[in-house]
Amino acid sequence: MGNTREEQVLDEIRSWEDSYFEETGTDLTLTYHKWMNQVYGSMEGKWKGKVLKAVDDVLFHVQSALQQTRYEKQTVEHLLTEARVFRSDINGIGDLKKLSIDQLRFMARKQLAKQRLVSLAQGGLTGVGGPLFTLSDLPLLLAINLRTIQRIAMTYGYDMRKPYEMMFVLKVFHVVTLPRHLQYEAWSELESEADSADEDWIFYDGEDSVVTDAWMQRPLQHASKLFVLTVLRKKIVQGVPLFSIFAGAAFNYQFTKQTAEAAHQFYQKRHLTEKLRMET
Repeated sequence: MGNTREEQVLDEIRSWEDSYFEETGTDLTLTYHKWMNQVYGSMEGKWKGKVLKAVDDVLFHVQSALQQTRYEKQTVEHLLTEARVFRSDINGIGDLKKLSIDQLRFMARKQLAKQRLVSLAQGGLTGVGGPLFTLSDLPLLLAINLRTIQRIAMTYGYDMRKPYEMMFVLKVFHVVTLPRHLQYEAWSELESEADSADEDWIFYDGEDSVVTDAWMQRPLQHASKLFVLTVLRKKIVQGVPLFSIFAGAAFNYQFTKQTAEAAHQFYQKRHLTEKLRMET
């Protein structure tokens, strides 16, 4: 059996799940989601397929690009250096699983705080306006949140050099960014996939496509956000569009906060479930 603290944290995560999935949304938000579905559903079938394929490709390329950067190597080294404060025998990402759950949570929360600030700043720049900031908002927002989930995964000892784990990050991203009332079923399916996964798996042999019709509400919501920011930019305070800057920062900060919290809970549960299974 696992130690009492690990079982306690697992109980906390289950309690979080109960309250999280109870929130199905207000009548207003459900009506909004229904309208978004109608807008997307009005597209011709061949166009919907092309759009889904295009978004899938964007996510894959963003994920791959993030893994190839020099910043990625620095992040790994920073995580290992921080982990060695707790244990001197940490030599690779997989060794992070040796740390206690509270040590891992401490490290993960520091990573998430940084990512929320990055999202806040990026949203503020979108609020400033201009073609560059406006057009780059969605790709940057996707990159920031994928990066956030990658950091969570690495903190809990999952190596992003494995194609399986890279694909799994995309799957987690998809689930935690679905409309709340649609997340439970997808969350449960992903948990089942995680439970059947083998630590030694390198390649992913499941379904390669990630994005679903239901997820396409996100780009449509993003377009709505940009429209609101365009309207707010007209309200100038001493020559600065303060309202659009604050709104852009708030939108992106909240999105990253919600995405990060759900992904963090998922990876905590995955880690603890695997650890307790090995100890029984």
